[in-house]
Amino acid sequence: MFQAVRWQPVLLSSCFLSMVTAFANAQTPGPYPNRALRLIVPTAPGGAADTLARVVAQKLTDSWAQQVVVDARAGANGNIGAELLAKSEPDGYTLMMGTIGVLAINKSLYEKMGYDQLRDFAAVGQLVTFSLLLVATPNQPFTTIPELIAHAKANPGKLNYGSPGTGGSPHMAMELFARMADIKLVHVPYKGSAAATTDVVGGQLQLIFGDPPAALGHVRSGRLRALGISGPSRLRAAPDIPTISEAGLPGFAVTSYLGIVAPARTPAGIITRINADLNRIAAQPDTLTRIDAMGAQPKTGTPEEFGALIRNETARWAKVVAEAGLKAQ
Repeated sequence: MFQAVRWQPVLLSSCFLSMVTAFANAQTPGPYPNRALRLIVPTAPGGAADTLARVVAQKLTDSWAQQVVVDARAGANGNIGAELLAKSEPDGYTLMMGTIGVLAINKSLYEKMGYDQLRDFAAVGQLVTFSLLLVATPNQPFTTIPELIAHAKANPGKLNYGSPGTGGSPHMAMELFARMADIKLVHVPYKGSAAATTDVVGGQLQLIFGDPPAALGHVRSGRLRALGISGPSRLRAAPDIPTISEAGLPGFAVTSYLGIVAPARTPAGIITRINADLNRIAAQPDTLTRIDAMGAQPKTGTPEEFGALIRNETARWAKVVAEAGLKAQ
């Protein structure tokens, strides 16, 4: 009896330690990633963000042997998808393809949002940058940027331009153009780029900043007239079209961008891992071919560099929004 009582605490202690060890091992996660991931796209399917997200998702799925699922959550210029990311667990298993709207512009346009991109997101890595193409209906009496500005000044408020929606890069690019040129244009927002492009081709609108792949087809067919590229350099696909800055509005430069963000407080080691894989994927020849077909240019770097871009762009567009007196409808 004495020996049984003597050894009982030891036996109980050993069993307890074994149970604790087994529980701890069961709760300890394996190497990241060890389960499926979600990549939120805050824009409509078929656009640049969705196209690039599907390329990245497939590449990461192949590399990680874990499914990366594209989750399209369009609406409110990206706010619906962005709010979903902000409320997600910061464990690296929910990411988002960030656009210029959710990462820079919306903060100034919307009075109330369910997220703050500077507080609630962690920058993972930029992927691409791309310019827009300023086009007009061919029956307009201007063929160059200076002629457009002169015509607009002589006819204030009589030129209409379309955009895929309030707060997107085509809208904000035109607002900046009008501010710098000191002209008055009328904005007509649409629910997507396809409808806006159709109406400028049909003559219901006079101007639009369009995605180069879609707009160039209409330019080459003669249904639209190209006036200039929004970015700081000419397009490889259309080297004969000048930038707006060199064509008559010095200093004008607008480029949009796409990159991956995660919820704030995502572990730094996971962010570093994803960033390295994104940079590797962006440099692969087949990825470069897809990026070129989008009219974009690869632009990668560190999480810190992408974070600095987000902060700088937020401040830049806040000034444009304030000066133009813009508010989301």
